[in-house]
Amino acid sequence: MVQTEDVKSRVQRAKIPASLFSTDGLPREQRFAAWRESIGVFLDVRPQREEPAPNFSAQVEGYLFEDIFVSRCQAGAQKFDRPIAKIARDSIDHYMIQLVVDGHIRMEHRGDSFVIPRGGLIAFDLAEVMDSFNADFTVISIIVPRRRLAPLLVEPDAQQGSRVDPETGAGKLLSNYLLTLFSVAPNLMQAEAGLAARSLLDLIALAFNGAALKTGDLPEMVQRAELMRVQNYIKDRLSHSNLEPITVAEGIGMSRAQLYRLFAPTGGVAEYIREQRLRRCLADLLSLRHAHRQIADIGYRWGFADPITFAKAFKQRFGRTPSEARDAVLSVPPEERIGISGYIGERLFEEWIAGLA
Repeated sequence: MVQTEDVKSRVQRAKIPASLFSTDGLPREQRFAAWRESIGVFLDVRPQREEPAPNFSAQVEGYLFEDIFVSRCQAGAQKFDRPIAKIARDSIDHYMIQLVVDGHIRMEHRGDSFVIPRGGLIAFDLAEVMDSFNADFTVISIIVPRRRLAPLLVEPDAQQGSRVDPETGAGKLLSNYLLTLFSVAPNLMQAEAGLAARSLLDLIALAFNGAALKTGDLPEMVQRAELMRVQNYIKDRLSHSNLEPITVAEGIGMSRAQLYRLFAPTGGVAEYIREQRLRRCLADLLSLRHAHRQIADIGYRWGFADPITFAKAFKQRFGRTPSEARDAVLSVPPEERIGISGYIGERLFEEWIAGLA
């Protein structure tokens, strides 16, 4: 692990918002519990075996580039999960991009099992269920709100578990940029950090769009571009109560048969519309900005004309009723969600991750 004192000096001289969490100052028997409480802002963790390793430690050195959280995380082996219940409780709808600096990540996704080795790049969609295991690891991690990265992606809703070959040109560009960006983070001024963040988004899109496409497969590229065009059309009209497959087909000048074929690999166009509406409802329910709104009004705002239908669909998707999801977040005072301790340093990164939504 990087020496904590060296890290402290980096964080203290930073010109952009910076945070350091470390378990090094805690008794060994308390370290995993402190880490689990902190990372629990968006992930559930448990040790590799029944008990955490006696030498377990964790450290997160993080910097805020506008609304993008860039960090170096080092920790002992553990299991990471993001279950439906947690997705329903929080308003976190971000992408997490990780570069494995040391160790490895093993992930299960839709029946597939794969390993991301040292030097590998992987994307996580925090609006999806996550099931992964990390050996003792160091990762450079980027957490970016969906609204900033999704418009740049060919397949914005199919990124969970997407990997980039680090030996490709785009993979090398992104890997080297991540390492350099984190290294120089304390030296950047706010304006420089903003420009660096925009370059970062472009490189992530370059790398992961390449991972999503088969080189030279022109028909597939055309089909994906058409799918993205229709998805954007739908997202712009989610508040329209009459948005349904037939009106989408008419609006974009496509036959219903073509539209159904286009969305068949992703579960169908009606399911896509429903999923996007439910995501918007979830974000509003868990936002303090919309705390005054009636739940039925939120459902109506995003195209659910019947409150009962909305509540049923919401619970089926997120495992909780809309009121339970709202209460889970809004009933917790902000001062109880953040802590600052001389033993573990600042826990600002928790608020940043939650606040990006």
